[in-house]
Amino acid sequence: MKPSIDLSKLYKPHPQQVKAHLASEKTILFGGAIRGGKTIWMVAEGIQLSIDYPGNVGILCRQDMPSFKRTVLVELEKYQDIGIEINGHWQPLIIQHHQTDHTFTIYTGKGKPPSTIWYTGLGDDTRGLASKMGMTLGWFGIDQVEETAEVHFNNLMGRLSLNVPNIRYKALLTANPMPGWVKMRFIESHPDDFIYIPSLPRDNPYLPEGYEEELRKIYPDELVRAWLEGNWDVMEGGNFLFPYAQIRAAVNRELEVKDSDVKWCGIDISREGDDQSVFILRQGSKVIYTDAWGKTDLMESTGIILQKIERFGLDAKNVNLDAVALGAGIYDRLREQKVYVNGIIAGGEPMDKEHYVNSRAEMYDNLRKRFEAGAISIPDDQDLIAQLSSIRFKIASDKKLQIVSKEDMKRTYHLKSPDKADSLALAFYEPEIKNPQIRWL
Repeated sequence: MKPSIDLSKLYKPHPQQVKAHLASEKTILFGGAIRGGKTIWMVAEGIQLSIDYPGNVGILCRQDMPSFKRTVLVELEKYQDIGIEINGHWQPLIIQHHQTDHTFTIYTGKGKPPSTIWYTGLGDDTRGLASKMGMTLGWFGIDQVEETAEVHFNNLMGRLSLNVPNIRYKALLTANPMPGWVKMRFIESHPDDFIYIPSLPRDNPYLPEGYEEELRKIYPDELVRAWLEGNWDVMEGGNFLFPYAQIRAAVNRELEVKDSDVKWCGIDISREGDDQSVFILRQGSKVIYTDAWGKTDLMESTGIILQKIERFGLDAKNVNLDAVALGAGIYDRLREQKVYVNGIIAGGEPMDKEHYVNSRAEMYDNLRKRFEAGAISIPDDQDLIAQLSSIRFKIASDKKLQIVSKEDMKRTYHLKSPDKADSLALAFYEPEIKNPQIRWL
């Protein structure tokens, strides 16, 4: 007899989630957009499989552990408050959460063997699948499967062989639209014993009012059509410099900041009415402070910058200032006061003239390499994320990298000026960076 634990106190699925829970197929891909309730569904289904088949063993994964902790683990831990009253004794659904071993032990009924849910970061060398090569499973779930390598999915599929009476093996996948193996294998090929159940933000009744409208204002059209409408094709050939998965992985990334780590800041100065001046400060590889202010005159902006340099004890040689238009006047005024910051002219000559059209291309590609290497931590700032997502590149006739200009972004793609993204690129721009690894040649 299964325990009569009322899970509806915590989770009430919307219609698309119900379809995914009732699906008989072995492999279920759920989502295909953002904020459709993907992660909540996957965790709830994993809990239900653990209860339905006593002694079941499952594993919940994401590409890296920090991302898993911010998303999947948060939903999983909510079930620690669920339980049942048995003869005056409170029996929790989760018997134990062993944080060192990364396991949850699930109560399945009186006299029944408990089930186990493991969790891991697939790309984590010490906690990844390499340490669990002998594991047999009844089910597994990969959140944001498009972020992972196909080999991880194949390895987990090969482990669905747990010997439990009447068990139904399940592979639970969630994803956002991105070019790659997930789209080719599942969306385009329609394999056997597989179902794709789309879930869009409009299917989720629990989102705040105006959520879609807000995203449509700040994100480029391709991402809106992908994330809000579930269109898997629009991202092909978009020439976006930063893959969205890498941006999300960098949000609040757990990077150690040492007292000896040097502080750098980038300052982008507003040029037009709706632009902002932005100040971003990092220590080592982690952004530790951001600020933005509206269009001000030369003297006021100079005063704000001087105050921040003094407040954070910054060495002027580690301050990169956008020295174009109003920024040029601020740069001159700072030098008059013997504050010798670095004046960066985006359209100026780069250090590496062989591979970059100008300094803007060089500093953005340096930033791109940081995201690619996982060597950057940024705040959970929706405007910054949107702006990074909108940065596009093109290759000039001489095979040099060029970043689409602010003016073209406004005129062609109807996007706001990427002031925060530019400030971030300035903050991570160091003159001693040499010999870049060029990905597009």
